[in-house]
Amino acid sequence: METHHPSKILMTADSFGGVWTYALELACALENTQIALATTGEPLSAEQRETAAAISNLTIYESNFKPEWQDVEGNDLKKAGEWLLQLRDEVQPDLVHLNGMIHASLPWGKPVVVVVHSCVLSWWRAVRHEDAPKQWNNY
Repeated sequence: METHHPSKILMTADSFGGVWTYALELACALENTQIALATTGEPLSAEQRETAAAISNLTIYESNFKPEWQDVEGNDLKKAGEWLLQLRDEVQPDLVHLNGMIHASLPWGKPVVVVVHSCVLSWWRAVRHEDAPKQWNNY
C-alpha cells in the first residue's frame, strides 16, 4: 500500500506555553514537510523567533487575534477564521492541522486534523469545582 505524506501543512498554535512547544516539536519531526504556522495571542518573543528561525521547514504567520480560550466574547474568532482561510489560499496546504476546536467547521476544502490540548469548561470545573460563568457558553 502506498503512503502519501503531505508536502505542506497549515498549522495553528497560540504563542503561549505548551501548544507553542508542541507545534515546534511537530514541525521538527516533520522535517520533509513545509509547515506554515499561524499563531494567535501575544507577539512572539525574541527567543520564540530565534527558536522558530532555526527550523528550516517552518514559516511563521503571526496575528494578534486572541486564542479561543481567551476570547470570552468571541470578538476575534470570526476575523481569525477569515484570516486562516486567506492563509489556506496563500499557502495551498495538503492538510490543515488545528490546535483548537473553534475553526474546525470552516470550509477548508482539505483534510483537517483537530488536536484539543485543553478545554476551558472542563478546566474550570476541575480547578474551581463549579461550572464556568455563562459568558463562556459560546465556547
